[in-house]
Amino acid sequence: MTIKLRLLLLAGALTALGVLPSASAETSRGRFIVRCGPSHYAQVDPIVNPGPKGTLSAHLHQFFGNRSTDSDSTYGSMIAAQTTCETSQDTVGYWSPALIGPQGSPVSGDGTSAYYFNDPTSYSMTQPFPPDFRMIAGGPGSSLAISFWSCKGQGTKYNYPPKCDPSTFPRAVVFFPSCWDGVRSDSADHRSHVAYARSGRCPSSHPVKVPTIKLYIRYPQSIGGPGYVFADGMTIPHADFWNTWQQPALEQLVRECLNAGRMCGRATD
Repeated sequence: MTIKLRLLLLAGALTALGVLPSASAETSRGRFIVRCGPSHYAQVDPIVNPGPKGTLSAHLHQFFGNRSTDSDSTYGSMIAAQTTCETSQDTVGYWSPALIGPQGSPVSGDGTSAYYFNDPTSYSMTQPFPPDFRMIAGGPGSSLAISFWSCKGQGTKYNYPPKCDPSTFPRAVVFFPSCWDGVRSDSADHRSHVAYARSGRCPSSHPVKVPTIKLYIRYPQSIGGPGYVFADGMTIPHADFWNTWQQPALEQLVRECLNAGRMCGRATD
């Protein structure tokens, strides 16, 4: 038996045991896309500052997707509510600090696009987020690989709202972590129960692969330049995600798009 043949047999045995991912899993990067319009503004945050209706958060937020998101929202109230998303089963709460213009007034984001990926691709199975799962990503201290501004169709990343030329428009972009500890649906800082992959692998502390979300928030072409800042006083974006999908629909999309290596939906953002 040749050395090459022995290595091939060994690789096959390890794959069968689950030690190595299959070859197809190494190369399949499934995706689905959900687009959601703006819903409402409110100085509430049911992840960071939950409480009775009217409980204030530290700053004003703009909400996308679920129309009912408030300080007293529950998983039950969220899944029963309407959504601004084109996919009606996506009743998720997506939100970020409101963008404030030079005159001190909020600048409405035109909408969001949430790209759900099987990424890194070296996993044969991506697990759906469990019901009621919550997390925050981006903000101060994040690298430009995680949260940034850009002009659509251009590769430059900014840590402030850019003034884009008339052929395009500015957008805030936030990448969410894709590795989960497999136990907690939230954590005290709303971040430590998840982690980013390293060198294409989830760390041993967070071994469960969940979808990677790349969230785009689109803003009017006219904005950008000095004087634009988020309501938290920062220019670098951050965003919140609360999994209140209609769970069977999420599970189906993960199964038929991500784990099947299919690119579902046309990329336009």
